[in-house]
Amino acid sequence: MGGRQTPEFRTGRPRREGAGKAVLSPNCPCLLPVQPSRQPLDNPSSRQRSFWPLPRLFYGWWIVLASLITDGIKQGSFNRGFTVYVIPIQNDLGLGAAAIGWADTLGRLMGGIQGPIMGYLTDRLGPGFMLAFGGITSGLGFILLSYTGNYFFFLLVFVGFLSVGFRSGYNNASIAAINNWFRRRRGLAMSLVSVGHGLGGAIAPVAGWMVLTFGWQVAVRISGVGIILVVVPLSFLVKRSPESMGLQPDGDTPETVVAREANRDSNRDSTRDAGRESGQLSGRASAPANHRILGRLRGRSQWAIPDNDFTAREAMRTPAYWMLVLASGLRNTAHSGLSFLLAPLMVWFLQQGGREQTESLQIAAFFVGLVAMSTIFFNPLIGWLGDRFPRKRLSALCMASGALSLCVLFSTSGSLWQLAAFSILLALSESANSLTWAQMGELFGRRSFATLRGWQHLPDQLISMWTAVWMGMIYDATGSYYLALFPLIGIFVLSALTFLAIPRPRLPDRLLARQESQSSTTAG
Repeated sequence: MGGRQTPEFRTGRPRREGAGKAVLSPNCPCLLPVQPSRQPLDNPSSRQRSFWPLPRLFYGWWIVLASLITDGIKQGSFNRGFTVYVIPIQNDLGLGAAAIGWADTLGRLMGGIQGPIMGYLTDRLGPGFMLAFGGITSGLGFILLSYTGNYFFFLLVFVGFLSVGFRSGYNNASIAAINNWFRRRRGLAMSLVSVGHGLGGAIAPVAGWMVLTFGWQVAVRISGVGIILVVVPLSFLVKRSPESMGLQPDGDTPETVVAREANRDSNRDSTRDAGRESGQLSGRASAPANHRILGRLRGRSQWAIPDNDFTAREAMRTPAYWMLVLASGLRNTAHSGLSFLLAPLMVWFLQQGGREQTESLQIAAFFVGLVAMSTIFFNPLIGWLGDRFPRKRLSALCMASGALSLCVLFSTSGSLWQLAAFSILLALSESANSLTWAQMGELFGRRSFATLRGWQHLPDQLISMWTAVWMGMIYDATGSYYLALFPLIGIFVLSALTFLAIPRPRLPDRLLARQESQSSTTAG
């Protein structure tokens, strides 16, 4: 043959060992030529070693576990737990409900300003780095908060340390990592992470007990030290992407990805060529296309994320992105005030039944924990359903649950069963949070997820930052939160309608041209 080797072909099941052997995928009957010896993508020697020695398991699930713990800490100590400190801080500093609400407003404004920056840094520096930064900053914030002696210092610590720390790392970093590590199981993985919100609910009753026993200053000091000791070590587990460790999303092998992408291309081509006389492609004709797919996977840079989805600029040119931002912003408009003033709202409701403030605060701390812990059941359920049914419809259903929860509080009896019903329905409404990020990943892919999520924070926070203030103003003027319930119900309804109206974005011309090129090459 003149010294030229003829390509060798083999058949059989895909082989995991060896370099560049030809395979016949059971789902794609085509021959792939043998390639020169190259290191397989999933060769353990090409992987980065983790900071922790871990049992053999797809590494993405360890990131889910670490994210579950850190998100639980954020939820229990800040999103949910901080409401337990609101009334004691008000009493010590002599503040009204509106004045304390300005802390939440300014904190959300800071979160909106820093959102695009932190999203960009997450994509560039990696989610693990941002998680460590958030843990250190928020932990120091709680420690400094214990030395608060005036309103200005309280605002400085809350906005400059607590808000910056909790809104730069934690779920902003972990959700970006989960979006990179999972495709088919993205909804389930994100929902499992959100289970941490429920587990973190156990922190709120403990914080309430520490406040009533030792004082709120001791309670926040303990929280700050605990955050630093737990979050910073766990940040070393969170890696940038599966490609950075020589893996594929969901733990798939390159051969599995070949078969899936080839079947998808084949289905698209068969639909397009249904009217042609030739009709179907032969197995040998599709072999070069499958070989190119496998070659791309094996030759990809270890830090690369597939360039087959939207860039940030392309996504932000679509109506779907801004509809999703609006729906999420309306949802957070209601949830922001309810989260920050949840304990005061419950104390007000309980006092309608004749209870004293101290007794009401103890009961409220328990029900704050119930709201969070109820998500242990709702979040995985909604995530599982979200992988099987339209996520925008499930999100609308959750918003309807939020509106119904507030209707329960119209009664002024102060009954515990009504407070329990309110807590459970509100928890169901909050399970839409993970659905929103799964929708963003579903619509726009993995490439610029953290950047898109960061830009989402700016309009989101500008919409939602005022809720705690106007709720506080209503309470200061009337001595009741009753009139605040009506606009909150309307906001939940508007959010539900907006979720239902989100369209599927049109693919950019760049991706359409690529699909046409791949299809024509495959057909040829």
